[in-house]
Amino acid sequence: MRVCGPLDVGDKRGLIPTGRVPAAEIAKARDVALKSAAFDGVAGPYDPGATVVYGRRTAVKVQHRLHERLGTALRMESMRKAAGLRVPALLDAGTVRTASGPRWWLVLERIGGSPGERPTPAQQRGLGEQLRRWHGATDQGGLRLDEPGALGVLLGSARNLAARDYPAISHLFDQACAGQPMTAIHGDAAVGHNVLFEGDDLLAVLDPGAVEVGPPMLDLAWCLAVDLPRGAHPRWLLEGYGTDAVDQEALDALLPLMILRRLIDTRFEGSAEDSRWLATWLSANAPGLLPLASAP
Repeated sequence: MRVCGPLDVGDKRGLIPTGRVPAAEIAKARDVALKSAAFDGVAGPYDPGATVVYGRRTAVKVQHRLHERLGTALRMESMRKAAGLRVPALLDAGTVRTASGPRWWLVLERIGGSPGERPTPAQQRGLGEQLRRWHGATDQGGLRLDEPGALGVLLGSARNLAARDYPAISHLFDQACAGQPMTAIHGDAAVGHNVLFEGDDLLAVLDPGAVEVGPPMLDLAWCLAVDLPRGAHPRWLLEGYGTDAVDQEALDALLPLMILRRLIDTRFEGSAEDSRWLATWLSANAPGLLPLASAP
C-alpha cells in the first residue's frame, strides 16, 4: 500500500501556479468547445468571461486556473465507469493552443439539482457513500499530495491569505499526513460544495481538486469543515462512508487543520456566520490553531 511521504512544507520544493488563466485564453477554449458536435447548443445568455456554458442537456466547461489538468477530467470519467461514481459523463474534450500553452475544454452531461445549503442526514450519507467509492477506485494516477507543490495546491488560498503562518500550517499538515495510506481522493467536496442534490437524493459530484492522490481522511475532514457550520453532524457522513473504513485517529488529527483552512477561507469570503462557528469550534477543541487564522 502506498503511504504519504514528506510534504512540500512552505512550498520549498516547488510551486505549482494556481492563478487564473488569461481571459482571452478562456474565451478561445470556450469558443472551440461550443462548436463541438457533442454540445447541444447554448440554452441562454452567458457572461463573456464564463468558464461554464449550459446547453439543454449538456454543458461546456473550460480551464480557468493554471493548475487544472485535463487528465483530472479524463480520470474522473474512467472512475465513473469503473466505480459507479455519480459524476457527469464526459462527452467530448480537447485542447487549444494559446500564447502561454495549451488550454483544455470539456463537454459534459448537464445534471440538475443544487448544493445542500443545510445538510440533511440523507445528503451526508449519500456523499459519504460516494467518497467511499472514490477512495476504493483502482489506481488512476494523478498528482500526489507528497509531490513538489501539491500541498500548496490542496491548501489553496491559505497559502496567500495566511502567508505569514503558512509555513507553520503546512508543517502541521505534513505531520498529520505522514505515513497515512494514499488513495484516489476528490479533494474539494462537501454537501454544500461541488455536489448536486434533488431533495435528499445525490445526483452528482462535480469538479475534483487538482490533488488526486492523498490520505482519504482528508476528504472526510474537508467535507465536515465545510458542512458542520451549516448543521451537519459527523455521524451521518461517517455512516454513509462506513464506520468500519474510517481511520478515526487520522480524522481527529486532520479535522482541526481543515477547520483552520476553512476559517481562513470564510474570513476572506466574508461568510460571517460560518466564520463565527469555525472560530468557536477551534477555540473549544484546538485553541492553539486559532492564531494561525489571523490576517497577516
